[in-house]
Amino acid sequence: MISLTRTDDENSSISSNLAERNRTYMLFVSEDVPIGHTQIIDTFDSSYCLKYSIKSNVYHRYDIPFEIELSKNESCTLNLHVIGLLDREQTPMYTIRRQLIDENDLSDNDIITIQLSIVILDVNDHVPQFESEHFHFIIPENIQPGSLIGRIQAHDPDIFLNGKISYTLFGHDLIQTGNRTMFKIDKDTGELYLLDDSLDYETKRDYTLMVEAKDHGDVEATLWPSIPSYADIIITVEDVNDQKPQIIFTMPNEDKQDDSIRFMNISNPSLNYG
Repeated sequence: MISLTRTDDENSSISSNLAERNRTYMLFVSEDVPIGHTQIIDTFDSSYCLKYSIKSNVYHRYDIPFEIELSKNESCTLNLHVIGLLDREQTPMYTIRRQLIDENDLSDNDIITIQLSIVILDVNDHVPQFESEHFHFIIPENIQPGSLIGRIQAHDPDIFLNGKISYTLFGHDLIQTGNRTMFKIDKDTGELYLLDDSLDYETKRDYTLMVEAKDHGDVEATLWPSIPSYADIIITVEDVNDQKPQIIFTMPNEDKQDDSIRFMNISNPSLNYG
């Protein structure tokens, strides 16, 4: 798609267009237009066009993927040709200057300067990319509900809705017994929070989730539909010494009161702390 905006101050007729010495245009070009695409920039009266041509090698840059042509066929048109691949993420805008000269009068009095500003329009040609395919967080078992666990990050170099990302959590470990939702993610920031207070190292030590990152582009688009990306999340519960030691006395022979041997067994379910 190419659209054109004229920025001239005067509403001159077509027959007098070339009488203006300095002409400025702004064009909007989609980054997915193919090489070879041609767009008419302006149309002039043939009587004027017959004596003008584009001055060669003026303000020319070989890294600009466009070419300007003054066509002198049935009508006199100033054309834009796409001669290279476009990538808005690399170059979002181009400025091109050309001069039209009178082939019979090479003085500066009959030179017309053309300036084109070409804005490259975005298409949804990128999918969100996570900073890692696997995220691992370690939290203590006594962490309070509502606490921030960590942040999931994905990036999309597209702009506007094509680059806006939303996050969604999935996974069997997301919902526990009693339909308790254990974790939530902020759909806009990717911040991961604990919701439930039932973490217990002695019962369950790891939770496995999946996160989806999806941009806000059109999911039904034919050429550039919105495509989600996925990453794994592992949340490891760290033990806290929250169990009181249990002391059990045993006597091998209760009938013998003197010189009896007593055994004491001390246990603690919090295995990491003894």
